[in-house]
Amino acid sequence: MGFLRADSLGFIGIHITHSTLATKQPAMTASKLAAALDVKNKPNNEALNNLAELIVKISRTQFIAFVGNVIIAFSVAFTISYSYQYFTGSTVADTEKALKFIHELDIFESYAIFHAGITGVFLFLSGMISGYYDNKNIYNKIPQRLRKQKLLNSILGKKLTNRFSNYIEENLGSLAGNFFLGIFLGSMGTIGFILGLPLDIRHITFASGNFGIAFVTLGSELSNYQIWMSIAGIATIGIMNFLVSFSLATFVAIKSRGVNFKQSQKLIWKLVKLFFTKPTHFFFPPKDARTEKELEGDLDSKIKS
Repeated sequence: MGFLRADSLGFIGIHITHSTLATKQPAMTASKLAAALDVKNKPNNEALNNLAELIVKISRTQFIAFVGNVIIAFSVAFTISYSYQYFTGSTVADTEKALKFIHELDIFESYAIFHAGITGVFLFLSGMISGYYDNKNIYNKIPQRLRKQKLLNSILGKKLTNRFSNYIEENLGSLAGNFFLGIFLGSMGTIGFILGLPLDIRHITFASGNFGIAFVTLGSELSNYQIWMSIAGIATIGIMNFLVSFSLATFVAIKSRGVNFKQSQKLIWKLVKLFFTKPTHFFFPPKDARTEKELEGDLDSKIKS
C-alpha cells in the first residue's frame, strides 16, 4: 500500500504547489458544460452553440496543459537521469527497463491507447469526486465546524485554526480528487496483475517522463522509428486521456439537461464544422480575444454616437 500513498501524496503535492496535471478535469467542468445549455427563453440551437463554444475554449486550455506537461516532464526526467548517470556512472533505468518504456509508447505494438482510455476514466472520476467533496464541504459546514473545534483550537490556536479552516473550505474537493486519483492510477497495474488481465494506466505526463529516462539510457541506440513512434505515442496518449475524460464529463452534462440523441448529433456536427472551418481555435486563442459582449458594446456606443 505504500506506493498508493506515494502516488496520492504526489498528486496532492501537485495541487499544493499550484501546478496543473494535463487532462485532469476540474470539478466544475461538468457543471459548466451543463450551465452552457441553460439558455432561458431561447431556442435549443443557441444552447448547443454555447456548449460548442465552451468545448472549444476548454480544448485550448487542455492543449496548453499538454504542451507544458510534456516539456516539463521530459526535461526534468532527462536532467535527473543524465545528472545521475554523470555523477554515479550508472543509469536510473537499465537497458531492459528503458526498452520497456519505449515499447509501452508504441501505439501499434502495445496497449497504450487502451491504457490511456482507462486513465481517462479515472481522470473523469477524480473530477466527480472533487465535486462531491466540494458539495459535502458546503452542505455539512465543515469549515465552520472546524473553526469551533475546541481540541483543534487548543493545539493550533485560533489564528492557525481559522487559516486551516479557510484552506479546507477552498481546497477540500481538489485534495480529495487528487488523493483518489493517486489511488486509482497506482492500483490499476496491481489489479491487472492479480486478475491476469492487461490492465494498466498511461498518462501523457508519465509517458513523457519515461521517454526522458529511456532517452538517456539508450541514447544513440534508439532508432529514428523508435523516437518518432514514442513522440506519436505520447501525443496519442494525451489525446486519448482528454477525449475519454472530457467526453464523459460532456455526457453527464448532456444527460443532466435532458438533451436527446438528435441534439447530441447536432452538437457533434457543430464541433466538426468548427474544427474544419477554424481549426486553430481549438489550440490557440483567436487573434481578436475580445468577447462578443465587448464587440456588442462597441457597436452600441457607435450607434449612440
